[in-house]
Amino acid sequence: MKYKLTLIYPAHKKNLGDNKKKRGRYPVPQLSLPTIAGLTDGRFEVNIVDDNIEDIDFDVRTDLVGITTMTALAPRAYTIAQEFRKRGVPVILGGIHVSMLPDEASNYADSIVLGEAEDIWPTLLEDFIHGRLKKIYRGTGRHTLVNLPRPRLDLLKRDRYFSTSLLMASRGCPHDCHYCSVTTFWGKGFRYRPIPDVIEELKSLKDRFVFFVDDNLYGNKIYAKKLFKEMIPLRKKWSCQGDSLIANDKELLSLAAESGCQWIFIGIESISEKNLTKMRKSFNKVRQYKESFKKIHDAGINIFGSFIFGLDDDDKNVFKDTVDFAIDVKLDAANFYILTPLPGTKLFQEMKEAGRLLHTQWDKYDANHVVFKPDRLTSDELIEGLIYAYNYFYSIPSIFRRIIRTDNKRFIQSLELNLGRFLRRKQFEKICRME
Repeated sequence: MKYKLTLIYPAHKKNLGDNKKKRGRYPVPQLSLPTIAGLTDGRFEVNIVDDNIEDIDFDVRTDLVGITTMTALAPRAYTIAQEFRKRGVPVILGGIHVSMLPDEASNYADSIVLGEAEDIWPTLLEDFIHGRLKKIYRGTGRHTLVNLPRPRLDLLKRDRYFSTSLLMASRGCPHDCHYCSVTTFWGKGFRYRPIPDVIEELKSLKDRFVFFVDDNLYGNKIYAKKLFKEMIPLRKKWSCQGDSLIANDKELLSLAAESGCQWIFIGIESISEKNLTKMRKSFNKVRQYKESFKKIHDAGINIFGSFIFGLDDDDKNVFKDTVDFAIDVKLDAANFYILTPLPGTKLFQEMKEAGRLLHTQWDKYDANHVVFKPDRLTSDELIEGLIYAYNYFYSIPSIFRRIIRTDNKRFIQSLELNLGRFLRRKQFEKICRME
């Protein structure tokens, strides 16, 4: 008889109740739970439950529950854990929030996993089978990423997502941005999988369009160039996260395009040099943005930009100025966020020491709410400015000014995305005003 393991991804409260995606499709799942499932041996029957798209059956017959969580999802993760523990089911908690605040998380679980799971998950399962679960399992270090088992993407409910074709080629980021927890969790070193392993996994993905989940796919440009060259014969289409520095390397940009890159998610963050310097992102050069983005567009790649409001140099003008800039450089899409000091970041520690944190209601640490004392704006001005920026950027005049251009090879794709955001304006405003 096999043990039953249930792996759960908790939802934010904005996706619960009437807002749950019971019908339709959720964008993309995370790769963390399929990765854990891939590390699980044949003595276990594994089921993955995504709280965003389906109801959790707390009375289901299961022997062990594993929950992964980020900061904004922690309250829901703790609630789920408590419900299973009430029923006598042992619960394992892991994920970046647990690693950053282990003392808090350990109150809600039989065991917690800190750091990367590859080296300790098999030990944890062995301890569970023999009735000797420890309270804390610490990762032994940074995994080399060699000979990783394939993520169990087959366990995802494929028809409930726009895509489940996800893969990871690397971990880490060469940058150490002030507000980001990537280097705290993954380390400053940049690690990458053997290219033949990545290529074989790419071949196994049935969809033509795939998503790289790496924090910065081309952070190591030598590695990225080799990878892209090997990807060209596969004729895949793909998207990734990265920085604007790709525009400075003609060969890298050309290889990305030739290997099928269609979208890059770029953290632009601010159009203020002062802000960028303070957040340790001075490799972003405001004066070079327009030229860099044109080079990326000319290569046939669309740009999904990301901006943060509430930085110390931001005033009331930042919202309109930022969107005017985004329209001028013809960004194909953009996300707008409120600065959020996440546990484990230098920003969090600084704001805590300065008494600028308003509270630690983690479900409001979702980048749509104000959780700190802004320097040159009030909390209300920051919320209203965020809503204004979203509505302005996704207005009909803005959409057509940005995406109707001669180099837009994915006009229909861009139009559908932007019109979808236009139709969700009220929903976005509701989320931002949610108590």
